Amino acid sequence: MEQRTTAPIDDEPLPLPEEQAALDPHPPRLRELFLVWLRIGVFSFGGGAATLYLMRREFVQRRRWITGDQYNEAFALSKLTPGTNIIAQSIVMGKMMAGMGGVAATLAGLLAPAIIITTLLSVFITVVQGNLIAGAVLAGIVPATGGMTFAIVVQMSGGQLGQGWDRLRGLLVMLACGLLVGLLHLPVPLILVTMGVIGALFPRVFSMHPPRPAAVAQPAPVAEEASRA
Repeated sequence: MEQRTTAPIDDEPLPLPEEQAALDPHPPRLRELFLVWLRIGVFSFGGGAATLYLMRREFVQRRRWITGDQYNEAFALSKLTPGTNIIAQSIVMGKMMAGMGGVAATLAGLLAPAIIITTLLSVFITVVQGNLIAGAVLAGIVPATGGMTFAIVVQMSGGQLGQGWDRLRGLLVMLACGLLVGLLHLPVPLILVTMGVIGALFPRVFSMHPPRPAAVAQPAPVAEEASRA
């Protein structure tokens, strides 16, 4: 009987573009998914940028439970919802990886550390409020979070925008949207809806070329050759 094998799955980060990597053929167990989200929740210092960076590194690069394209889809969908976008994105990713059970495991793992740590920090800040050293610490953290946000932009644009026209178009759209929000202060929902309508009206211009399929290792036909001999 012919046996199929897949490319080995390891814990080493993948080079971009990440959509070319073979996914782990085994979906994550709920306990395993909960522990990964718990670790992300514990080490997500710096706010949303740090969380986004860890989410992509864990689920796309290291464990290969979702593709880079799926991560970007979850990120985009989260921007269409009101409220905290990180929670919305984590819900979509949990559903992608393990269904409704994955949603429950995701929320439990991600929110538990945030609730505990935020409560402790609120108590600490009320104690050191007005302290010069504490103010200097916060002043150093603010630009660091900006750097992590830039790292997410580099990750999402490195391999997910494609090549040639796809890459140029994606960079131009990112620049235009950044200027519209940063300089003209247009509402984010208005920009997202407008870009969606433009993409629907001009599908030939805005459609992404499909990524190349992941390479799958083929088993050596030793047994078949031996039987023929």
